Amino acid sequence: MKEYFYIEGHKSKMDYSVEETLILEDSHAYTSEEKALIKAKQYFEEKDELTLVVIYKAVKLGDKYGHKYLFRNQDGILEEVDNWWSDHSCC
Repeated sequence: MKEYFYIEGHKSKMDYSVEETLILEDSHAYTSEEKALIKAKQYFEEKDELTLVVIYKAVKLGDKYGHKYLFRNQDGILEEVDNWWSDHSCC
C-alpha cells in the first residue's frame, strides 16, 4: 500500500488548562517526506504562532503515526527530529 504524509501544526500551551493546541491541519496527502518537509518549513515561515509541526506517515484511510517533528529551539533555530518510537502496536 502507498504511504502518504500529512501535516499538523500546533501552538504552545500558554496555560496547563489549555488542552487543544492544533491550529493547522493540512488535509493534502504528500507523496514523499521531502515534499511534506518543504511545506512544513513554509508553514513555519508564514505562521508566527506555530511552534510545533508534526509530519504524519499514513496509509490512505488508515491510522496515522508521527514520523517527523519540527520545532524552533530556544535560539529560534528550526530543528527536525525523527520519530524514535517504532512500535505502533500499543496505539
